[in-house]
Amino acid sequence: MSGPRRTGIANLPLPGGKDSIPYPVDRKTYDQSIELLSKAINKTKLGLSEKQKAFQRLNRMRLG
Repeated sequence: MSGPRRTGIANLPLPGGKDSIPYPVDRKTYDQSIELLSKAINKTKLGLSEKQKAFQRLNRMRLG
């Protein structure tokens, strides 16, 4: 696979230091970011199935 899908968010490093212990997360900021991304998905000119897939990916991030 090549192109934008290959270099997407899935390839970002996991948060944390060299010891792989995650950094603390500000839950309020995290929730606001998820809400902002949800609104952005809703405003796109994507078809219904593409929006559903985007929301599924966002939901996996939220639960992950």
